[in-house]
Amino acid sequence: MSLVAAIIVLAIFIVALLGIMSERVNDTAASLMAFGLAASAVYFLDGISFQSYVVGMGWDIILFVAAMMIIVSVIAASGFFQYLAIILALRTIGNPKRVFNYFMVLVFIISMLFDPLPTMLIVSAFTVEVCNAIDIDFRPYLITEAVIAGVGSMPTPIGSIMNIVIIYIAEINVGLMFIILFPLSVILFLVTMKYMANKYANVFDESTVRDMTDLFGINPNVTIRSRRDLGISIAGLIVLIIGLILLPEQAAMVALVVAGVLLIPSRNRAKDHLRQISWDTVFFLVGMMGIVQGLVITDFISVISGSLQWLSEANTFIAIVLMVMIPGGLMAPVDAKSVGILLSPAAKSLNAINPMVPIALIAGTNAGGYVVPFGDAPNMVAVSVAEKNLKPISWAEFNKVVIPLGILHLVIASIYLGLLGLLFM
Repeated sequence: MSLVAAIIVLAIFIVALLGIMSERVNDTAASLMAFGLAASAVYFLDGISFQSYVVGMGWDIILFVAAMMIIVSVIAASGFFQYLAIILALRTIGNPKRVFNYFMVLVFIISMLFDPLPTMLIVSAFTVEVCNAIDIDFRPYLITEAVIAGVGSMPTPIGSIMNIVIIYIAEINVGLMFIILFPLSVILFLVTMKYMANKYANVFDESTVRDMTDLFGINPNVTIRSRRDLGISIAGLIVLIIGLILLPEQAAMVALVVAGVLLIPSRNRAKDHLRQISWDTVFFLVGMMGIVQGLVITDFISVISGSLQWLSEANTFIAIVLMVMIPGGLMAPVDAKSVGILLSPAAKSLNAINPMVPIALIAGTNAGGYVVPFGDAPNMVAVSVAEKNLKPISWAEFNKVVIPLGILHLVIASIYLGLLGLLFM
């Protein structure tokens, strides 16, 4: 492949990232335009048709993402998680610290099943409702939930859209990934809980007497629109988890079947569920995978792979640290997701050398969503919900609280994965 084509495609990718970072251009529009320009450059300079170009893009993983969004929409609409949250809140008897602990555990569990964005959409509304009912500031809860949503998403393939993409492209062993990253996510969860509890000790003060009238006035059954839909949603979630465990390589097929089964009983509401899908995220993913395909075709990715392979053979610890720090810290202000997708093909070649290197990319990409929290979708949900409820969170405050915590997370993840990497040498 021509060097000129590789340079042009790389330049298109960089310009697209800069446009996304500037926030003057829509993310999806920038990625789709970059995809089209990259395919055009490869066609005119190397003679590769668009049909040949898109064959290797992994359309099954894109279908999997869309199917998962349908599943999330249906399950969230059933009111299942809202019901659990209110039951937990009633058990706290209005104790702010207990509300904090119970809700964060619930968010951690939900985030292992859903992407951080739908997780925040699910939990933010009832968090505000419960906090208002016992007259406590909901902002520390929302900020912590945004971080926990990213932490909990690390160990599972369905915990994040980026996990799915990186696993597919880098051919990561899902079982090994869970065994390695679940203890790390628990460690980061506990560190986050301790850090935020100290940071907002005055909010979580247990000595103040709270009026429980409004809290006990909340009826958890109101959240359940249909017990039949709830039963179908829970059954669908169980089938999905079992299917992904037994048939990890057929994830798209399993997700499409479950999505279809959940939509059928919805009847007329099926259209509403389909409208609620974040289609901009799907097309953003199409665009980013398209331009990375251009970098693969022009052999630019092979150059990165060769460099990382040399580094991994020379010093595995440094290679793992870079995989955590590049998307998680250095490039997080640009776009951790895009960087994660870019590095995935290169990480694939490192599996044989040390499986901790591509797994470290998963950890770094997930952390990149909250280490520099400005503008990432789950954080935007926390900020917009707070503003809607007349207690706005400034980005300066958000960053002041979360960036030190995020840096601590990156250091812990680098040391943890780096030491484990030595065991696989």
